Amino acid sequence: MMKEMILLPMNEISGIARERERTMEWKKVASPQGYYHRFPAVILAAGQGRRLCGSSRMLKPLTPLLGLTLLERSILTCQEAGITEYYVVVGYGKEKVISHIEELRSRYQISVRVVENPNWKEGNGTSVLAVSKYVSDPFLILMCDHLFEPDILQFFVQAAQGSDVCLLAVDRRFDQIVDLEDATKVRLHGQEITAIGKRINPFDAVDMGVLLGQPMLFSALEQARRDGDGSLSAGVRYLIDERKIQAVDVSDWFWIDVDTRESLIHAKRTLLANLSKPEEDGFISYYLNRHLSRRISEQLVDTPLTPNIITALSFLVVLCGAFLFSVGGYFWTLLAGLLVQLGSIVDGCDGEVARLKFQSSRFGAWFDTVLDRYADVAIVQGISYGYWLAHPVAFTWLGGILALTGFVLASYVKKEYTLRYHHRPPSGLLEKLSKRDLRLFGLFVGALLNRPFEAMILLGLVSHVWIGWILLTIYRQKRHKPLCN
Repeated sequence: MMKEMILLPMNEISGIARERERTMEWKKVASPQGYYHRFPAVILAAGQGRRLCGSSRMLKPLTPLLGLTLLERSILTCQEAGITEYYVVVGYGKEKVISHIEELRSRYQISVRVVENPNWKEGNGTSVLAVSKYVSDPFLILMCDHLFEPDILQFFVQAAQGSDVCLLAVDRRFDQIVDLEDATKVRLHGQEITAIGKRINPFDAVDMGVLLGQPMLFSALEQARRDGDGSLSAGVRYLIDERKIQAVDVSDWFWIDVDTRESLIHAKRTLLANLSKPEEDGFISYYLNRHLSRRISEQLVDTPLTPNIITALSFLVVLCGAFLFSVGGYFWTLLAGLLVQLGSIVDGCDGEVARLKFQSSRFGAWFDTVLDRYADVAIVQGISYGYWLAHPVAFTWLGGILALTGFVLASYVKKEYTLRYHHRPPSGLLEKLSKRDLRLFGLFVGALLNRPFEAMILLGLVSHVWIGWILLTIYRQKRHKPLCN
């Protein structure tokens, strides 16, 4: 089977992918074979792209998609996967593409060498040949119009460690292909590739547009070109005859070939849909907030607003709501509840924009957490003061303190549990009910019913019950198996 060639088991690779630092900084990752070799990436951006751009003046590499061009998205995906050296092959409309590359080089401080291919009309194989004078070691080949999850490249790079043949990433999920008729098909015998082309039948998988090239690939491409075919697939056929290419099954992640307007629209919808985090989102986030925040994020990605600015704006919206809670009166209370719920929705946009534009950072996550806690304090103070104006008794402030400690400790206990025991707290109904999205929505409902204080007390009690349940769970675990301090 194809996965016999993979050097690390799937669960270990997935673990590494989840733990990798999303800071655009390459760090070597240990594996049983030593350390990953950092393959340079050759990104092919020389074609005309008529099916995508039609008669418009837009160039395929410069086609915008959710705040980034296709070429920009390809480079940042590689960077997220730990690749730091890039060769971009240009041809059609090279002046504009080169200008865009210069802009990216300056913006992201990356090492990009532009390689011109005067023979781009003969096929994409000539674009690979154009870099032959610059690379002598194994290298990755990618198409600028193919979108991948960074995990695909990371997985593929691990599979390529120590390989002495060329490797081609393939996908067996035919139902996931937008334009199967135009896709490059691959016939397999185990991990061996026996045929490749758009018209072969039967076939077992589809070429995903990621290839590990060895120096032998250049000779195969030269031979294919002399025979009148300058495509990359023609060169691969010569490697098949020499049994110098194998397949790597990378069917577990999202990718798409953006080759038509229809596939561009599909890519946009899929990227937005993949912003949901079912394992982290609460009920309100999953069933309500995400549907709204994705639409907002879709607009925000085309603005200069950074994720941290969006975090700050969300905080200010909630802060305004907290102030209006302190005023009293149904109108202001209802408006306060609406602002708090709006802030909860916008609070999801910072992470969504960060993921769409590859701007996630440790500081951003920390900044968001800190402002969330300040917002929680402000909301409790506002509701308590507004209630105290009508009910000037000590219980008002005691109730506020009870709710506040529950809100703050719910977040603290969750993070501490994960830090100490190296996995998330046990999930369940109580865990979902203690999440911030449901808490803020509950306060909105309380404002709608003109009972924000009572809603706050109830939500605070739910948080304390969840904390108690976590303590009971740990106690039961310790009785059966002592846990490390």
